[in-house]
Amino acid sequence: MSADISSREFREQIVGKRISGVVARPGRAGQPPMVLMLRFDDGSVVEFVSPRSDQLLKRALRQGSAQRASETFDPAGSLELTQLPLQGLGSIGLN
Repeated sequence: MSADISSREFREQIVGKRISGVVARPGRAGQPPMVLMLRFDDGSVVEFVSPRSDQLLKRALRQGSAQRASETFDPAGSLELTQLPLQGLGSIGLN
């Protein structure tokens, strides 16, 4: 969920949609699987991030931006990212 949308607006956007796929990882001993992402039949996707994971990601981004600020950028050493079509989704890929 993006920061500019309320939980009520988010709920209204997904209620009534049909889930076409679930990405999950196995839970630890005796725990249920952890759902990471839902894909809906209209092609939209919702990704779930735990508060702990969110904190780790923010910390990594802050450390990474501080490190990048001290480095010079060399375009010859970078790779261009290209969106690839996913099986069953045509050329649109994930949202």
